[in-house]
Amino acid sequence: MKKLIAVVALITLVVFAQAQAKDGDSKDRHSILKYPKVKTKKKKKLADQLSKDGSYYNAAEYYEDVLKDKPDNIKVMHQLAIINQSLRDYKSAEKYYKLELDKDPKKWPNDRYFLGQMQQMNGKYDDAKKSYQEYLKSELGKDEKSYKALAKIGIEGCDSSVTWLANPNKIRVDHEDAINCITTDMSPKVLRGGRIIYGSLAHDTATFITQNDKDYYSKIFTARKQGKDWVEITKLPFPPNDAKNHTGNAILSTDENTMYFTKCDQSEIQKMKCKIFRCTKQGAEWSNPEDLKEINSPTNTTTEPAFGQDKDGKPVLYFVSDRGGKGGMDIFYAPMLDGGKFGPVKNAGTEVNTPGDDMTPFYDFKNKTLYFSTDGRPSLGGLDVYKISGTPDAWGVASNVGAPVNSQADDIYYALDENGKKGFVVSNRIGTKTIRGETSGDDIWSVAVKEDIVIRGIFALRTDPTKKPVEGIDASMYHVNNTNFEFMSNTLTTKDPFYFTLKRGQQYKINGNKDGLWPSVENITLKEDEERDTVDYVFLIDPIIRKHIKIENIYFAFDKSNVIDFYKEKMDSVISVMMQNPGYSVEVEGHTDSKGSDQYNEKLSQRRADEASSYLESKGITKERIVTKAMGKSLPLVPNDKDGQDDPEGRAQNRRVVFKIIPDKPENAPEVEYEAGKPVEATHTGPGYDNKKKKK
Repeated sequence: MKKLIAVVALITLVVFAQAQAKDGDSKDRHSILKYPKVKTKKKKKLADQLSKDGSYYNAAEYYEDVLKDKPDNIKVMHQLAIINQSLRDYKSAEKYYKLELDKDPKKWPNDRYFLGQMQQMNGKYDDAKKSYQEYLKSELGKDEKSYKALAKIGIEGCDSSVTWLANPNKIRVDHEDAINCITTDMSPKVLRGGRIIYGSLAHDTATFITQNDKDYYSKIFTARKQGKDWVEITKLPFPPNDAKNHTGNAILSTDENTMYFTKCDQSEIQKMKCKIFRCTKQGAEWSNPEDLKEINSPTNTTTEPAFGQDKDGKPVLYFVSDRGGKGGMDIFYAPMLDGGKFGPVKNAGTEVNTPGDDMTPFYDFKNKTLYFSTDGRPSLGGLDVYKISGTPDAWGVASNVGAPVNSQADDIYYALDENGKKGFVVSNRIGTKTIRGETSGDDIWSVAVKEDIVIRGIFALRTDPTKKPVEGIDASMYHVNNTNFEFMSNTLTTKDPFYFTLKRGQQYKINGNKDGLWPSVENITLKEDEERDTVDYVFLIDPIIRKHIKIENIYFAFDKSNVIDFYKEKMDSVISVMMQNPGYSVEVEGHTDSKGSDQYNEKLSQRRADEASSYLESKGITKERIVTKAMGKSLPLVPNDKDGQDDPEGRAQNRRVVFKIIPDKPENAPEVEYEAGKPVEATHTGPGYDNKKKKK
């Protein structure tokens, strides 16, 4: 017993659709058929029969009832472990394998390997590794199949998973809720115009389905995405869909006029045989499907077609079959010849196929890379997506695509668009729609390669309507982490755009500096869901236009310190500069004429400076921003005498207060013009002026 993927032809259809009804008259199709008054022995027989018929959901319910009645029944534990593994309810399967092995570790020794599988698929890598190692030491009966080679691969997968999860790829994976149903969805392929084609078992119940149920079969659908919303979800007509067979795995030619797809017959419960068909568009309708007998096997399954090419660039059709190869399901290919014919079928080779199951091929023509899923190589848990470059007979080395495309669950049907940037993967990882456990359903998840985004930018003057690039700006980029700034890169701008590389979901600061321009600071955050790979920015920058300010002296009457009303208005220019520039301070220098002693004049000049300072404070300039200086008669503006005679006009100009603006950033300071001005008539007092008045 390998890992129980019930069907690889349409992957998980049988998990949901293999049950044969025992009571077709059940009114509540969402309910498990139960007979609460039936004795335990009868429940056990019912469970055994339901399990044999493939009605796993129903069987599990009965077995769980039996185990409640008989908690030591190891056979029921064993059966519940197998059934839950088949249903891909990994947590329940782990639970029952552990109960069974704790009770008797030797009864079914291979179950130690399956316990390791379930632990690995639940992300318990240390526990899984221990279980695999214990299994490798176990003794197997001569008729028991050995899984020891797979256990070694499991150990390698556990070790590698730690690295894969710690170093996820730059890929975003999102659940596409609108196009997924509660049962299973599969085989999404990207079409032009935001469309996809996919398969779905769009049924409202999966617990108990009869083969006569007309909704039983999977169908092919298309859908179109508009922004973030899926619209125009359409079930294709009959044909290509079939009322009596499962259909899916559809691919379309470039012109979308030819379709290759899978039809699967499930006339026998728990068995499904598939073939690849082709039909062509005839107007608005599809032709009757053509059985591709050249590649289909009369006795084995043939499924999952994918377009590809050989080493000479000629078209081939990849597909999956159990017709005999390296292991279970293998990937094969056949040349596509003129006239719709095919050349001989060949195995894709040991570089691709393993002793396990290898399936869901997709070929990326742009990068010449084959993507496929396998359980025969180290994985995070279940089927993992692998990639290998090249073509048949010229393959490279296969490698795991890592997280987050791969998860602890099964990850299949990886497919990208023609640019290799966006696509889909089908997975039963946690987050899928399911009616049992967390991982029983298969849903379509979108993937987007989150490559670093390129900022293509220019600096332009805010006042320039043409936004012509400004040359010679030192542009620097910083990574912002809370309050920390890490320098990343810088460049000197030219007439052409400059480029910086940023990561999605991170914060950055881009600065621009040049003499004569105010510094430009721009914060940038690119969202995780940013779809563009190049984003254009115009960073606006402003020229430094220095203001021209005129500051005049104020003058005083002889031997006075009070500010004349006329000069209070003159001080408004000082107040305006200080108000507009909170970081500036001002020096207020008091001066006198030559009359009086040095000591007296120093005190008088201080009073004059203090009076001017008090007026500034009364207008809202804080005291801390004002410095007063008493200069006395030491720095006359003009001589106090003329031709050896006292000059009252000169002394009037020396009785003054001078203001000096002190900027906190001199390089950004306005241009200040200091003007002495002339003393007004009210200052013409004292010696000399009194004599003039007497003469009059």
